[in-house]
Amino acid sequence: MVGVLKIEHGKLIFRKRKKMSDSSPNFAINAKSCTLLRNEQEGNKILLGNKKTYLIPIFQRPYSWDHAQLNKFISDIFKAYRGNDGVVIKEPMFIGTMQLSYPNELGLQEIIDGQQRMTTFLLLFRMLKDKFPEARSLAQIRFDWLKTDVSSGTQQAYLNEMLSLGLDDIQAGLNPYLKNLKIISELFDEQISMTDEEVEFDVNDFFDYLTSRVYFVVIETKAQLSKTLQIFNTINTTGLDLNSGDIFKIRMFQYLTQYKKADKSVFNDISKLYEKIDNLNKQSGQTVTDIRGILKQYQYILISKHRLPDTLHHLGVDTFYERLFDTLFNDNQWQHFSGNVKDIELSIEELDRLIDIRFRWAEKWKGKVGFSAEDAAMIRLIRWSRYSNYWDLIFVFMFSFHEDPESWNKMKDFVRQLGKVFLIYSIRFQRIKNEAYYTFMHEVIKLLQQGKYDALMGHINEKIGNGSTHTTGYYNLNYFLTDDLTENAKRKNLVCRLSALLSEDYQTEDPQLVQEIVDKLFDQDIDVEHIQSYHDKDGNKRENVWQEWGIEINSLGNLMILESKYNRSIGNEHYPKKLTVYGKSQYQIVREQHVNYPEQWTLKLALERKEKERTKLMNYLFGQKSDATPISEN
Repeated sequence: MVGVLKIEHGKLIFRKRKKMSDSSPNFAINAKSCTLLRNEQEGNKILLGNKKTYLIPIFQRPYSWDHAQLNKFISDIFKAYRGNDGVVIKEPMFIGTMQLSYPNELGLQEIIDGQQRMTTFLLLFRMLKDKFPEARSLAQIRFDWLKTDVSSGTQQAYLNEMLSLGLDDIQAGLNPYLKNLKIISELFDEQISMTDEEVEFDVNDFFDYLTSRVYFVVIETKAQLSKTLQIFNTINTTGLDLNSGDIFKIRMFQYLTQYKKADKSVFNDISKLYEKIDNLNKQSGQTVTDIRGILKQYQYILISKHRLPDTLHHLGVDTFYERLFDTLFNDNQWQHFSGNVKDIELSIEELDRLIDIRFRWAEKWKGKVGFSAEDAAMIRLIRWSRYSNYWDLIFVFMFSFHEDPESWNKMKDFVRQLGKVFLIYSIRFQRIKNEAYYTFMHEVIKLLQQGKYDALMGHINEKIGNGSTHTTGYYNLNYFLTDDLTENAKRKNLVCRLSALLSEDYQTEDPQLVQEIVDKLFDQDIDVEHIQSYHDKDGNKRENVWQEWGIEINSLGNLMILESKYNRSIGNEHYPKKLTVYGKSQYQIVREQHVNYPEQWTLKLALERKEKERTKLMNYLFGQKSDATPISEN
């Protein structure tokens, strides 16, 4: 933002330079030192008086200070008022920074930062008025200077209740103001009890101290709400930082009220999305997602739906929405957003539908209902691949095809085929392949959003191709599926787990069996076992083994997954001793080794097994017998 910072009439002012077409209001900051009622400093700046009124805006959290914070607040005040030895010294006290909006035409100002302290001062004055009804200094004190829009009027009702009751009338309940009024009364009595009995407590002097010697640095901001919140995050040191979820809630509120002319009550509709996520997480017994997870899926939808530049898919979710709102509110015109977001439509209903989809899927996933073992394993393999950032396209698919009665089965086909693309490219290439990660996937997302299922699957299947598509040139899939697997940990784990999956009953849809297969392949401690030990137990034979086996000792013919406990128990034993352990394994691929090769293990047998495993994997990935020429064994 370009502008000029200068002092005008004793105020620090930032004037934003306008373009000729810019009709937005000036941006300004005014910083000043204030007391509550009487200020002997130059300028006599006070917060109360002249019928000033402050409003806690709808997007704030409810009043929430607890006993520890109240205790510190009261203790700090008394330490400054009377010192450590009980002698009244009335030392000036700095209570912190407050951020207020500029006054509106009625003189009302919103409290952006400082509501906990200002509310607690109101409670403190209310307590003093009740305990010392005859005190002259308290006779004219107003209690109508604080209002709140938080929680759809509930907080204001609680505040009114607190002001209408005496201390003796307080009952235990949900009202946070009554609860804290009682705590403040008890803390005050404790402090008074520690005063020398010969020194009479002077409430008028104490009230005068509170209202004239306790200082705030008040920063008044005149800006769009989004810019006001940026300032809050910069200066806030005593409250809770606004996280990305808070920021989205507030900026969505600003968008709907200022641009879509919604009523202020729409904030409650936005808040209900957050409450819904919290409640569904509790019902699930785990954190399935948070608002950021939902917003990431919505990011895919918005970019495709409104034809925003594809590069925006790769912005982090916080950055995407920050720049989107900045551009919408004309706080900043970000590259790739400027000129592209004028007609964008953000919808509470769409976010609500995404939440429903996410949790319905999670409930099925939890019980593995409606998944085959292949489906469930492919989801895990996608998350293990080099393209794991795209795993939540599952929910974008369900969002786009939610009216299709076959959407669940189509989603599983989509996941299986997209997973094959990710596996092929994760195995062939040691890094993300740009043409797959960007060009191909951007088209996938567009077709998803457009709801063009046949075109979508055609695009994915074309990318899979056939065996010969990926078995030419340097990055020959035949080689990278089977040879020198220990060179790259991700490739080794993907290949060995996929190989093990295909030896299981991977087409079963029995939820219990599905869960067992997924658990043992992805959630248990697994090692990749060298059938012929790389470091033979007999140290004198190691050189001969390496000479004979060469790179084949690290090929798929000589590797398989095995429970870590078994792998470590057999160490580098010779093959006959390993066989006794292999027979105990829960993995079908290990038991196959025990059955198919019951007596000895040689390089020739390993080469046979490698070709068998290669063929099995290629047939799975391409849905047919591979016609690709095998790699030479030399």
